[in-house]
Amino acid sequence: TNHIITSMKQWYQRRVRGDINECWLYCIDFMEKSDTALQFRVKWSIPTRRAPIPAATASVYFTIDITGAEAQISYVLEAQRLIHNPTQSVFREKWLKDIITTKTMMMDDVTF
Repeated sequence: TNHIITSMKQWYQRRVRGDINECWLYCIDFMEKSDTALQFRVKWSIPTRRAPIPAATASVYFTIDITGAEAQISYVLEAQRLIHNPTQSVFREKWLKDIITTKTMMMDDVTF
């Protein structure tokens, strides 16, 4: 499993990270392994000097299908149902911004 996690990080650096502004930081968490797939969560945030722990993060859930000769990768954005395929859709920074903006607006509306 460790070599697959390393491969996932390398793929992620080449295919996704290159299209995202460097102010975004991310963490890849291994979630689950089954007989047919591996699942990862990538949490994105924009920490700053004033707020090193961000108020909101955006998660993207990746699944690697390992049943075929070649692994197939798909991903779903947090709180969405559309399954993206990296060969058919380009990962967009705007999606991350939209998730964080929505969370921030919701937190501003809730009084504790």
